[in-house]
Amino acid sequence: MKDKTHIELDDFNTKIYNNLVPQVDKVFRHCRQGSIKTRYRYRDGVYHFCKFLAMAYRKQNLNSIKPKHLEGYVEQMKESGYSKSYMTTNLSAIRFFIDQKGGDSKKYPTNREMGVDFRTKLDRIGNNKAWSESEFINFIEFAESVGEYRFADMARVAYSFGLRIHEVARLEHNHLKEALKTGGLSVTGKDGLRRTVMVSNNKALIERLYNESKVGKKVFIEKDEMTHKVINRLQSFINRNQKVFIETDDKRTFHGLRHAFAQNKYQEYLSRGVDDNLIRIKISNIIGHFRPEITDIYLQ
Repeated sequence: MKDKTHIELDDFNTKIYNNLVPQVDKVFRHCRQGSIKTRYRYRDGVYHFCKFLAMAYRKQNLNSIKPKHLEGYVEQMKESGYSKSYMTTNLSAIRFFIDQKGGDSKKYPTNREMGVDFRTKLDRIGNNKAWSESEFINFIEFAESVGEYRFADMARVAYSFGLRIHEVARLEHNHLKEALKTGGLSVTGKDGLRRTVMVSNNKALIERLYNESKVGKKVFIEKDEMTHKVINRLQSFINRNQKVFIETDDKRTFHGLRHAFAQNKYQEYLSRGVDDNLIRIKISNIIGHFRPEITDIYLQ
């Protein structure tokens, strides 16, 4: 099975991951429960979890998986845009693995407690996750008022171009240079799929970030920083300060900026008289899903 992952490992974390894999293989090698196909799928799900443990916690063994590990993994998958079915299957795989090792998976938070209960398509759409324009402006003003200019700019990029949080964090000076030259920002997204996002609607932002960043460096991540830690700090910052910039009782996440981008782009195309079905296809390509049915979740 192809590994669906946004989890990029450096050399050190790869060594940790390679030490975890035999621990997984040992359990599944002697397991006879379920079909072969299910066991293979569960094994791959635990592999993916191990990549997260190696990156986020540098965990050397799987004998003491804690609730915080599952909760952090769920948050990472949510921000990476995984489907509910993919997340629930991987969580089932982890619980299966824990039980096979002699643990008790019932002691861990339920899927519902972690916000990953499986639902119908209508339920998955749920409340509108998009930030309103005033919420976005409030966030920018608040972030800059407390000196978090980087977080403000990361939000600007997501809101203007519909990028995922990991795509924003991976932006490099050279990406901006190419965007200014061609008018299109090249993005490597989910499953390694590449897409080009036009930047004409906010070229001034690209120009400013290009002038402020260093040649050969990432735009938002310093040399001595770990990308996932910067992402976690940004997510925590948004979560802690909801009441400052959110106008309703709904919770906002960084991913909601992509929802806002999609809905704003939909209205832009609609005002031009573009056919609704064609709009959905265009937006699904722009945001990197390439499946119009997923766009329904973004467009409400």
